[in-house]
Amino acid sequence: MTTTPKESKSDTPNSSTRYAELASTLVKEIVEGRRVVGSLLPTEHELAEQHGVSRHTVRASLRLLQDLGYISRKKAVGTIVESANPNAAYTQSFGTAEDLVRVAATEVRSIEGVSNVTLDRALARRLEAPVGSDWVLLSGMRVDPRKGSMPVARADIYIDASLAGLVDSICNHPQTLVSALIERERATAIAEIRQVITGTLIKAPLAVRLGVEAGSAGLRLIRQYKDASGKILEITDTVYPADRVSVAFQLKRSRNL
Repeated sequence: MTTTPKESKSDTPNSSTRYAELASTLVKEIVEGRRVVGSLLPTEHELAEQHGVSRHTVRASLRLLQDLGYISRKKAVGTIVESANPNAAYTQSFGTAEDLVRVAATEVRSIEGVSNVTLDRALARRLEAPVGSDWVLLSGMRVDPRKGSMPVARADIYIDASLAGLVDSICNHPQTLVSALIERERATAIAEIRQVITGTLIKAPLAVRLGVEAGSAGLRLIRQYKDASGKILEITDTVYPADRVSVAFQLKRSRNL
């Protein structure tokens, strides 16, 4: 007769989010230097005991940290802390399609206004976010310094109201991705980016600022940045003239075809 090990009591409620909570705890310890680069993390069993969760939850958390570049796992060695500030790389997928959007890496933010926003029904529908949710909106342009001072796009950046303390860092570090600042300063891993691309017409006065004709074609890129539990922490709503952004799709045959 075989028996199945029971989950710990603390691992039962909201078990689908426990691994995300543990992952955020471990990221915070790494970012704050309590788990130094090159050191070994405790074993799965030890982490499960320390945090009152199952080993299944521990494995899911470590898998996420490995995918994000914070740790590596080697047989006969253990789990090694690799970086406190890894370079993030994301695969954005919809079914079997990978959506690869290439935007100049040299673009920097130029924030022109900061305000508090509660999403009404229309804005919530456009951003695909909860009606009545509270955000801090940072509005401005995106500029490529190599091409002078002419803006290349208009960007509205929404961060969850709980992240309002990051506004100064976002303004003072225009070349750093907001998602990277969230990970670094709040020790919260960005696990997923969802992107929606739609066509739009660029109206005046935005057309004037972008140096294009009013009514000319543009692309609107809306990105949602989510933590491991699926909570949206950041939304960007960016409008580019159509000739300033490149969108590529890579389709792969499903294994079950």
